[in-house]
Amino acid sequence: MPSIPHRRNVVCRCAQCSRNSQRYSLVTSRTAECHIRKDELERIERLDMAERLANTVQEEQMMDVDTQYNQADSPDSNAATMADNVSVDDEISEVNGNDSDIERDINSDSGSGEEEGVETDVEEFVNEDPFDAPNMPENPVHRFIATFAVLFISRYVVNKGAAVLIEFINQLLKIYGEDFQLPTSLIGLQRMTGFSNYANGIKKSVVCEDCHKVYEQDVPLPTHCDFKKHGSQSACNCELMKVSSSGAMVAKRSYVYNSIQRSLQLHRLGYFDLVCGTIIDPMHNLFLGTPKRMMEQWIKEGLIDDRKLATMQTMAETMVVPMDYVVLKSKIGKGFPYMKADEWKSWVLVYSPILLKAVLPIEMFRNWISFVDACRQLVKPSITFSDIDDGHKFLQEFCTECQRIYTPTILTCNMHLHLHLRETIRDFGPVYGYWLFGFERYNGLLKNVNTNRKDSFEVTYMNSFVQDTFKGDFVHAALTCPSQVPFLPLLAKLTATAQPSTSKNTITFPQRPFRLSAFIQAYSNPSLPVLGNEPLPPSAFPLHIEPPSAMSDVDYPHLLDYYKVAYCMPNLEGYQHPSSPFSFVDNQIIKLKSINLLGQVYKGCKYASGRGSFVQSLFLGSQGNNWLAYTGQIQYLFLHSFTPPADNTELQTRVVYQDKHVFAFVKWFQIEHDRSRELESVDICSADFIACDFECILPVHRISSVVATCDYKTSTNNKKILVNTLPHKQYN
Repeated sequence: MPSIPHRRNVVCRCAQCSRNSQRYSLVTSRTAECHIRKDELERIERLDMAERLANTVQEEQMMDVDTQYNQADSPDSNAATMADNVSVDDEISEVNGNDSDIERDINSDSGSGEEEGVETDVEEFVNEDPFDAPNMPENPVHRFIATFAVLFISRYVVNKGAAVLIEFINQLLKIYGEDFQLPTSLIGLQRMTGFSNYANGIKKSVVCEDCHKVYEQDVPLPTHCDFKKHGSQSACNCELMKVSSSGAMVAKRSYVYNSIQRSLQLHRLGYFDLVCGTIIDPMHNLFLGTPKRMMEQWIKEGLIDDRKLATMQTMAETMVVPMDYVVLKSKIGKGFPYMKADEWKSWVLVYSPILLKAVLPIEMFRNWISFVDACRQLVKPSITFSDIDDGHKFLQEFCTECQRIYTPTILTCNMHLHLHLRETIRDFGPVYGYWLFGFERYNGLLKNVNTNRKDSFEVTYMNSFVQDTFKGDFVHAALTCPSQVPFLPLLAKLTATAQPSTSKNTITFPQRPFRLSAFIQAYSNPSLPVLGNEPLPPSAFPLHIEPPSAMSDVDYPHLLDYYKVAYCMPNLEGYQHPSSPFSFVDNQIIKLKSINLLGQVYKGCKYASGRGSFVQSLFLGSQGNNWLAYTGQIQYLFLHSFTPPADNTELQTRVVYQDKHVFAFVKWFQIEHDRSRELESVDICSADFIACDFECILPVHRISSVVATCDYKTSTNNKKILVNTLPHKQYN
């Protein structure tokens, strides 16, 4: 019988087979295995050489870190932890960059540079595991030591001190007779634990400062840019390189990106729909396109002029905006210049329903409110399918009416995508999970980082950023043995993105397990009994407190009446003349500076100019069959301890009673029956507070919404308060 010929159907991208124009060759499986083994040997030699070179440079030329980042108190405190040990020394970055390039070349042999229609062996990607660490020790304790060392160095130790810490750990291992030693260099430790794998996809390119042409660094670079602009006969000729302080040639401008090679493997799945799998970013779609276009159209048509802008600015200055929304200080009066997405979001949800009422014709205002109502529905942190359908209906009405009211040129591709947001939210959930506000916030943080005019900061920062992103997954992949579970709390302190609070004026107390569904029911259903000692969400702790104090004699009677009603104990006595030490309500309280309930921060009116103090809560009507939403202002938050007398049979059945109650002392506005702002869902309240009673003692569990308020005068010159209810956060 004739021999069966070997089929050359395996794509090989080794150093030998990638020299042709296609950058690969089709060979037999046996030949491919030989080439892989050969490349592996060469890779090990190159890595060893790079490690020796890096160690030499680190020992002889390493400089102390010039830039320290202390942003633990910022809204994005994880940006600080990612930059704790950033070193931007030119020589070190160059060496580390070369070492990373070597590893990237090896790891990107398969799957990169493919052309359309070229057959590729899917098995090349099967064994790719970003958490694979074959060199990790089998001993669970040794694995923990290696994992702890690499995480601790990444978070707290600069490169110069890493070798000292590693040597110290190795000396301890010798003293206790262990047969295990850590690699003597940081690079070796990261490679052994697999921690360096996460940054292997990072690549750095040289970019022309003038025309922005990108040059890959792994190929010979020209000294000047050779790109010819459109219509030009000569090249750009901009210098690409400069001499660093150490005398080395470095790029004048670099472009760094993290490879998404592994993410793109989704495209190989037969059931993966690329169109449905592409997300429409709600931030750009809702807040960076349509509001700006509509404002430009109104100004162009003369509907809004400088006088009306000034009037709106004056009214906006009286508004009190919640903590999570940006305050538009002077941009309204200036015609909305240089507005960012966060600012447009505040304009759409907070300002425009109140300010545009007296500016636009009623038909255009009604059309705009359709867009506002859609945004109110779609940006909810917790959303139902009914909410999604309502938001889609409002967007459909808005786009249809725009075509009728304005010229057809008002419509854009962005508006067309409004009508596809419903599918995106149905497939991927609430918009908070994937809109790009976090990306824009990081851009702002990066722009303000002081690099002391050092080079190669981008590569160092991206390495830290990517590694910090995967630290939690790295720990769970490295420590899989049940005996390693006691180590996890310690490692969690090294992987947490936020620094723990170091303030002494905090308090934490034990409570029953928190249930989100019960917490939501507490503020959404006023018929349910809520005492104030129910479990708080984990985000509330630790509570930031003031020194203990006595409640004022004006407010104390309301607290006493509250306990009488809430616990159905009319015989409770005041602290002034108690007949029994167990049947009176103490007047000692601990005021809170703020409280965080599932991401929503509330404060008393004396903090932050009242921001975070205006809230809404639901109450039963006088007949008990209807619900009324009352708006009020938190005067102060406080913690109070109260244990009912033992003769309360209902409480005797409880094994453990929680005596800590968390309240807000709220003064409520009188509801007006004026429905002139009903179209835009804005309530009108009296500017004066109603008389205080026990209803002013509000358990924080019953706060249903945050609101924005605005001073308002009627045609008869009576002062009122406009109230705009905003979405309530329901997530940690």
